[in-house]
Amino acid sequence: MKRNMLLGTVVLMVLVGLLAGCGGNGGNEPKNANNGNEPITANGGNNSEEKEPETLKVAFFQGGYGDSWFKWLKEEFEKEHTNVTVELEGSPKMNEILQPRIKSGSNVPDVAFVDASFMKMWGPSGKLVDFTETYKNEKLPDGKTIEQSADELVNQSMTVLGKIYGVPWAASPRGIVYNVGMFEVNGWEYPTTWEEMETLVGKIKAKGIAPFVYPGKYPGYVQPVGISGYLQYGGLDFLEKLTNTKEEDIPGLYGDNAIKRSYSLIEQMVQDKWFLDGSLALNHTESQMEFLRGNAAMIPNGGWMENEMKDAIPDGFKMRMAPIPPAQDAVVKESIIPVDLLGFGGIPSDSKHIETAKAFLMFASTEEANRKFTELTGSAKAMKYSVDGLDITEFTKSCIEVTSTYKNLTLNYEPQSIGESPGIDAYAALLSGQKTVQQVMDTNVSAAPQKWKDQQKVLNSQ
Repeated sequence: MKRNMLLGTVVLMVLVGLLAGCGGNGGNEPKNANNGNEPITANGGNNSEEKEPETLKVAFFQGGYGDSWFKWLKEEFEKEHTNVTVELEGSPKMNEILQPRIKSGSNVPDVAFVDASFMKMWGPSGKLVDFTETYKNEKLPDGKTIEQSADELVNQSMTVLGKIYGVPWAASPRGIVYNVGMFEVNGWEYPTTWEEMETLVGKIKAKGIAPFVYPGKYPGYVQPVGISGYLQYGGLDFLEKLTNTKEEDIPGLYGDNAIKRSYSLIEQMVQDKWFLDGSLALNHTESQMEFLRGNAAMIPNGGWMENEMKDAIPDGFKMRMAPIPPAQDAVVKESIIPVDLLGFGGIPSDSKHIETAKAFLMFASTEEANRKFTELTGSAKAMKYSVDGLDITEFTKSCIEVTSTYKNLTLNYEPQSIGESPGIDAYAALLSGQKTVQQVMDTNVSAAPQKWKDQQKVLNSQ
């Protein structure tokens, strides 16, 4: 297995057992009672007899998974650590909010659950506590370490230049969500090839329904079509070059046919009017509402969609998650389901309560906490655990089924790599019709050499 791409079946027990910052200390509360010398465990209190009060500030990205799990963590953690008050701050803009705080070292939370890309940005630059020892050696209540409780692919994704800077958060499939009731009424079946998708789109349009809707303000929602294509039309060798790029791969990598073929599918969807008119102006919730109203039969989305839209889903509405089918000219002739490891929980180095923060992350990684996450959000934690006995929806079951049935793909870029489109937002350019596939590729080929030099300079400075 290539070490830099996560490819295969994500082995969560979820699959087979059936993503944010409050201020720092500010001098207003006592510092950690044990000064970091007496660790607090995931399932018990501090070893010292007298415990000074602590306020543990937990910042989290409040997106599709809401805040219910964090409220539960707060309540349960405070029960076991009676001297600790967990102060929560969630925001859909927490990724942006925390960046200047972490950089300046002021108003920094003790724990941050944010986008996983920040591990690679903050970890090697010394802005996060090295969590490797705890991750690999500290025991959870069931006797296993976090490393043992996560799949090899997840552990690989959590490792940055040989170190681990936190715990995994959620794992979610990203594919095509379709309206089950609409499909059943019209006798449609979800396609197994791209050619079948073309035929299906024709049938849907004949009914006066838009085949797809997407959030034009967030074109990355269509990314699953692109990254699935990298594997389907480029194979493993192309993925290795993309995610573990060498200098000799620059700039030719970005003129590869795998990219051209993948982007051509998105261009086809635009030029042949597969999307609902007006999609370009929609945000994510607006596009999801159009789907729920039956104005589009399908929507590229993730496993978080149901929880995000739970108050707007009509009674009796049924939807399922589905993979990206291959075209006849595919090198890898399999349907692909991209799986996102959505976020991580880490400890900023400027935290005043590092040991308590470690205990919080340990608690958030227990089987009890993992099961509660699935129960409250309808989504999977990026850990191995059982969901037996949990009341989960048909959509959640379909997310579990699709990730256990089809080839999974998670792109895990090595630090020196420069991503899939270094010169332009390819999805925005293609979906808006502002650029052709060839223009996007020419832009990336031209930009790649300087982008490579800039990235290596950043790495060498850390």
